[in-house]
Formats: sequence, C-alpha cells, structure tokens
Amino acid sequence: MAQETANADEKSVAEITQLNKLVDVMERKQLALDELRKSVPANGAIPVDVQLEVSAINSDMQSLRDTFELLVVGDMDNALFKTPESTPFDWKVELMLVLEPVLDSLQSITEKPRQMTNLRTTIALNERRLSVAAQAIDSLALLLPSTNYEEDTREKIIELQDKWINQKEFSEQRLLAANAQLQRLSKADEAAQLGVIPVLKKFILGRGLTLLLAVMAAVVTWVVIRGFWWLFSQYAVTKDQRRGSIWYRLLSYSFYLVTIVFCIVAVLAVLYIREDLLLLALALVMLAIAALGIRKYIPSYVREARLLLNLGAVREGERVMYDGLPWQIMSVNLQTVLWNPSLEGIVRLPLEIIDTLTSRPVKDKNWFPTSKGDYVLLPDSTFALVLSQTPELVELRVRGGMIQWIRTADWYAMSITNLSIGDTYGVAVTFGFDYSLQAISLTEIPKSLHEAVTQALNEGGYKNDIANVLVELTSASASSIDYLIFVTIKSTKASQYFALERLIQQTCVAVANEKHWNIPFQQMMIHHQAV
Repeated sequence: MAQETANADEKSVAEITQLNKLVDVMERKQLALDELRKSVPANGAIPVDVQLEVSAINSDMQSLRDTFELLVVGDMDNALFKTPESTPFDWKVELMLVLEPVLDSLQSITEKPRQMTNLRTTIALNERRLSVAAQAIDSLALLLPSTNYEEDTREKIIELQDKWINQKEFSEQRLLAANAQLQRLSKADEAAQLGVIPVLKKFILGRGLTLLLAVMAAVVTWVVIRGFWWLFSQYAVTKDQRRGSIWYRLLSYSFYLVTIVFCIVAVLAVLYIREDLLLLALALVMLAIAALGIRKYIPSYVREARLLLNLGAVREGERVMYDGLPWQIMSVNLQTVLWNPSLEGIVRLPLEIIDTLTSRPVKDKNWFPTSKGDYVLLPDSTFALVLSQTPELVELRVRGGMIQWIRTADWYAMSITNLSIGDTYGVAVTFGFDYSLQAISLTEIPKSLHEAVTQALNEGGYKNDIANVLVELTSASASSIDYLIFVTIKSTKASQYFALERLIQQTCVAVANEKHWNIPFQQMMIHHQAV
C-alpha cells in the first residue's frame, strides 16, 4: 500500500512538472507573439512572413491549450460546446440526423481501436520529431562556440536554435498527451473486458427491455384488433356473406392492412416513448427499405388482390384445368385449395401460380372418367377394377389380382371404357355357321340362338338384370354365315363382363352341338366389343 502511494506521488510530481513546462512554453509563445505585434507599425502593412509566423504561433498556442486542458481535465467532447443551437432546415441534414444514431452505433464498434491506433501513430510521429529536433539542437550547439561568426549570423543561429527547442518541447508535450490518453483507453478497455455482466445487465434493462416492450405492443395490438374483427365477422355478418360477398372480402383484406399499420405504429410509439433513437432510426430505415422493395412488386400485388377479392380470372366454385386435370376452386387465398370430387385429396397452390390460370363456371358434373370401385376396359382390352384415385396416381386391379398404377393425368387423357357408368352396358359376340345351313339362316338359327342365350342368362342368375337380347345375321363371310349376339345388361353386373362373354360363347356352341349344325373350324372367329 505504501509502495502504491509512493508511486502515485511520483506520478503526480511528474505530471505537475510537465504541466509547469507546458505553461512555460505557452508563456514564451505569448511573449514571442507580443514581440511580433510590437514590431509591426501601427498604420503600416503587415509583411507576409510576419503573418505566417503569427498564424503558426497562434496554432501552436491553441494546440498547447488543448494539451494542457486534456492533461488537467481528461477526455472530453469539446464539440458539444461548438455546435450551434439552431440551424436552418435542410432535408439532407435532417436525414443525416435520423441516420446519425445508426452511424454512431456502427462507428462506436471500432471507435476505441481506431483511437488507440491513431494515438500510437501520434506517439511514433512525435518520437521521430523529438529525435530530429535533438539532432538539430546538438548540431546548432556545436556551431555557437565558434568566434568567427558575425553578430547577425550568431543571432540567426540562436533564433534557429530557439525554434528547434520550441519544436522539441511541443513534440514532448504532444507525446505526453498521447501517452496519457493511450494509457486511459487501455485501462478503460481492460475494465470493459472485466465488466461483461454489468454491460449485459445494462442492455437487458435498457435496449433489451425496449425491444421486449415493442414486441409486446405489436402482439397486443394484433390480438385486440383481430378480436374486434372476429366479433364483427361472427355476429354482424352471415355465413353466406363471409363466403361469397365481395364487399366482405374487400373489408377483410383492408382490415389486415390496417392491423399491420397499427402494429407498426405501436412499435414506433414504444421506441419513441423509451427515447431509443438508435432502434427508432433502424425501424424507420427498415420501413423505408421495405417500401422501396414493395414498389417493384405493386403490379403483381394488384393482380393478386383482384384474385383475393374474387374479381380475377380465377374465381371460387368454378372449374379450372391444372396439370392436365380438372379442379374445382374451393377457396382463393394465399394458399388456394383445389378439389376434384372423384379424387382422394386436395391440392394447395400459391397465388403466383393461380394468377396464371383461368377458370370457367361449372356446367356439368363430369370431373373424372372413373370413380373408386368402377370396372373399366383399357385401350388394350385389359379389364380392371379401380381401387383408388389420388391427384398423383390411379391404382388398378387387373386379371389375376395384379396391381397396376397409372399417373392420374395420363389416366384422364386415356380412352377408357367405363362399364360402371350409366344404367346398362353391352356384351357382343360374333358366331359363325357353315353355308350348308343357309336355308334356315334367317329363321330357325336366330330363333334358336335367342331362346338358348336367354335361357342360359336366366339360369346363370341374370334374369332380373337383362335389358335386352339381340341375335341378328351380321354378315356372310367367305366361309361362314356370321351372327351377332348382343346382350344389354345392367351396370351392376359390370364385374361379370368376361363371364357373360364366355357364357354366350358356350351357349352358341351348345346349340350347334344339339342341332348338329356345322361350325367352319378354320374360319371360326369370336369378336367382342363393349357398347
């Protein structure tokens, strides 16, 4: 403790000695300035060299005063006392005043390292100046003992020696001030490193609390305003108006905009009341950037607003083609919902995609060629059962229980025969007899086939499902007389399509065997088609 007290006393004595030297230099400068002023005639013109010397002495005097004040008082901001209290309005200046807290905060991040770097540069410069001044003083000291100089020359040498002595003293004072300021900054930096918790506490109770209050104000404003809107929507507007009224949509989206504006105002009000100019300036800058960014997107926003108001090319409840499939527009929103009644699932599309589509009113209910559980014939005559239909795939069960998947858009574009749609479907079989039966080809043969097929269908359990049985001579080919057996049956028996075809063929063969009618084997052909 005694050692620290002794060191402090030595430091105080050294500072007092430096201050005394500084005052002596200032007094000598003042005397030199007074001598120069006395040498100028009262009504005479001031020589240029005298003006330059007076200006240099005044500059040195001001620098010495600043150094003396810095050593006595310490670091301070003299600019506060030099700023005028009122200035004329200038929008550029006002804009810079708004941005000044942001720039000051950014500058403060590197302020201390920059100050320390500048001080080290100043110290190095003044050390070099001291070295040069000492060499000049030593050189001049070697010249003075000589007795060969005239009196004028000696006076000039002495005057030059005084100049370099003043330069040396001035550099010493600048070096002292720079070292003192560097030492203070170094101690402040060490103290800041040790004071993380106080700084964190200050941030939490200061700017952190301001941010929390701003967020809470925005949330409360949003909840309150949306609460009023919910009450209005529930008790002042009917369900039909909420679903299809244009004025309600316009009011709804306008209310969203008003809510955002009030939230922004609430945040700015909190920042203003808390007097946090940095956060307030940052918020204004962010709003300005957002406004500039939104400007280029205004045309697309207008188109999307028309869609949201149900006034665009795509409207709710209408039919639209997307990805090769028909869809009904359930709701137009930021995520528009598309739905096909025959498919399992929905599709959500953003507004930018909906803006490229065009819808039309729904005038029919044909949304898809098939439904789940339908029996169909594919273009290659494959018989299949539809197991499921989604916006991506159609799942089928074909012969043997095998599962087949087809892309939904390809399925929609395919030529499919749906046996389950409508009240009935038809099974057609072509059967031929030998020309030796030509005599009875228009009488007995058609009658026998009709009676046999009808009886076979009744016995096979299709009695209540038969709509019509038609047997007609269809053609006289090269080697046979061909008959068309066409059975119309209810769609509820669509799963029996091939069973019915086989039953008709078997019945025709049984009739030929029973009547001993010849069948031209080489030319025997069986044809079938769905109607």
